[in-house]
Formats: sequence, structure tokens, C-alpha cells
Amino acid sequence: MKEAEEKLKEAKRKGAAEKQEEAIRELEQAKAELEEILRQLREEQIARLLAMLEARFRKMMQMQQEVYIGTLRLDAVPSRQRTHNHEIEASRLSGKESLIVVEVDKALLLLREDGTAVAFPEAIEQMRDDMQQVVQRLARARVGKITQGIEEDILEALKEMVEALKKAQKDLEDKKPLKGNPTSGQAGDPPLIDILAELRMIRALQMRVNKRTDRYSKLIEGEQTDSDELVEALRRLAEREQRIHRVTRDLQLGKNQ
Repeated sequence: MKEAEEKLKEAKRKGAAEKQEEAIRELEQAKAELEEILRQLREEQIARLLAMLEARFRKMMQMQQEVYIGTLRLDAVPSRQRTHNHEIEASRLSGKESLIVVEVDKALLLLREDGTAVAFPEAIEQMRDDMQQVVQRLARARVGKITQGIEEDILEALKEMVEALKKAQKDLEDKKPLKGNPTSGQAGDPPLIDILAELRMIRALQMRVNKRTDRYSKLIEGEQTDSDELVEALRRLAEREQRIHRVTRDLQLGKNQ
């Protein structure tokens, strides 16, 4: 650029034009190299985040399994044989479930800071809602079928998330960057979770709503719970259905980009 400026001053316009074109080529090359560096940094960031999330969800799955086994054990005790110790143990399990919620909040924070996923955070938030229900139910020593069913849904959701994160890591490792294909440092950044994984997560959310609806209908037929409890449970399901619709629309509108 300096040489071009000097040549312009000397009125050697042909030589100046050549230097300007050379400078432009060098700038374009530097831009492409910078974009490649940014792409590599983003992929490294994604790899670290995916590994952190998988480890966290595996930890939650182990903790939830322990709570579930404890719930089954308490429910196996006949009602007439239950003592105050039974309530103490249920309260202890409630506290342990609260610790899982803390882990979920940490995972949600990571996803929100990344900001490129839509369905995945919604799935985690719905799972968190379920965990909060379990916390409250265990605190009241309610260890029956409804509590167990919610815990089973949580375990299923955690398993799906671990599998999705494992696949995302494998896809990232298998992906080969296209040489010479310029990408934007912003719009071209790869999302944490690709759109197919997001769609699979939405499908899993809907299937869980359907499954829980069927479960509650059987409880009604078998008269295994009180009506007030079922009304509240069905209200939660209706809200969940609306949230699934909203996140599907957000994904369609490209809010994960």
C-alpha cells in the first residue's frame, strides 16, 4: 500500500494499480486465513462444550437413577407399615433431586451462553420442571406411580441427551473442512447442535407428552389417584404442548442461527 501511494505521487499510475491489486489479493488471503482460524476456534469451542455437557448429563443420569431406585424401594413398603423413617428417607431423596436440579441449571447456563440451540434448551427446561415436581412430591413422601413415571421420563430424557451429545461430537470429528470455501466469521459459524438433532429432540418431547397423557388416562380408569392431582398434571401437559409448538416455530424461523 505504501509503495502504491509513493507511485501515485510520482504519477506512475500503472505501477500503482499493480501494487494496489497485489495489496487487495494479500488482504483477501489474510481474510480467508483469519476466517479459517475463527472456524477452527469455534469447532474447538464446540468440542469442549459438548464434552462438558455430556459429562454433566452422565453425572445427572447416575444421580437420577439412585433417586429412582430409592423411590421404588420406599413404594414397596406397604402403607400400613410406613413410619416416620419412611418420610425422612423420602425427604432425603427430595434433597438429592434438588442437587440434580442444580446440575441442570449449570448445563442450561452453558447452552444459553452459546445461544445456537433452540430445542435442546427447551428439552432441558422441561426436564427441569419434571425434576422440580419430583422434589416436591418426594418432600411430601409421595412415592407412587405418578412420581415414578416422572422419574422414568427424566431418565429417558437424560439418556436421549447423552446420545445426542455423543453423536454431535462424532459428527464434529468426522466433518472435513472444505478448503477454499470462504465462510463468514459470524453467520457461517456452526451451531452447537445441528438442525436434525434439534428436530429429533422435538419429536422426543412430543412423544413424552403423548406417553404421559396415556399414563394419566390409565390412572383415571384405575382410580389410582385423586382428581385434583390429575387436573394439575393435565394442565402442565397442556402448557408443555404449547411450549413444544413454540420451539418448533422458533426452529422453523431459524432462531438457532
